[in-house]
Amino acid sequence: MKPGYGGRILRIDLTEGKVSKEPTPDDLIKDYLGARGFIIRTLYGELAPGTDSLSPEAIFLTAAGPLTGLFIPSSGKIQSGGKSPITGGYGESNSGGHFPAELKLAGYDMVVLEGKHDKPCYIVIDDDDVRIEAAGDLWGKGSITTEEMLKKSLGEDFQIATIGPAGENLVKIACITHDFGRQAGRTGLGAILGSKKVKAICVRGTKTIPVHDIDGLMKVGRRMYEQCFTNPAFELWQTYGTSAVVNWANRIGAFPTRNFQGGYFEQFTNISGPRMRKDIVLINKACF
Repeated sequence: MKPGYGGRILRIDLTEGKVSKEPTPDDLIKDYLGARGFIIRTLYGELAPGTDSLSPEAIFLTAAGPLTGLFIPSSGKIQSGGKSPITGGYGESNSGGHFPAELKLAGYDMVVLEGKHDKPCYIVIDDDDVRIEAAGDLWGKGSITTEEMLKKSLGEDFQIATIGPAGENLVKIACITHDFGRQAGRTGLGAILGSKKVKAICVRGTKTIPVHDIDGLMKVGRRMYEQCFTNPAFELWQTYGTSAVVNWANRIGAFPTRNFQGGYFEQFTNISGPRMRKDIVLINKACF
């Protein structure tokens, strides 16, 4: 197994109810590195041109990178992707939390969902044990309620990504939610899960991630964290997160507006970092 990788790709055929695991190919690692690269290569290599984004023939993918789950800043990220129901082109979205590291600790670099289940379901990945469970009692419930219910039934140590009614009803801007409020919010990927009748993906991992030089990794990681903590912009980012850039991006005409049709949003002050911190923030909660 290559350092930095879980070593396997998990494929789930929802139509047939079949689960298969294959070694992560060396050439895929060499040429595409991980996460976004894995998704792009797999999507363009396996999805036939003209496939409807919300058809059983479409595929949904989620993948981690070689630094995911390691002692490095921003290593708690995962990429999800598919053919966007909004644009009909390549769709991807990035999210954080603890799901990404957990997937790697279960021994997987990427999950590929194919086909469509005949009834609402959720997927449980518990190290080597992978199963499809009925989700009839969860269908119709909100994302956060679903996560609460699944943590109660499976255990707090499971990390869970869910869709809500928007995804179930194939709303083309539907998100995927994890960790009680983190979203893979772009390109309508929640609708792809909804089209496959997948309410949630739950994962727990107890393995380790191989590292070539653990002492070297820790040394570099500590140095990077120290540079983060002493950077003059650290307090700003810690206070506001990515919403810290709203005012700046709007001022220079680079604020993604109306699906990137424009670069300026007239009501930007309503969604700025200071406004959200004042009106809606309850607590700070870190990613992995």
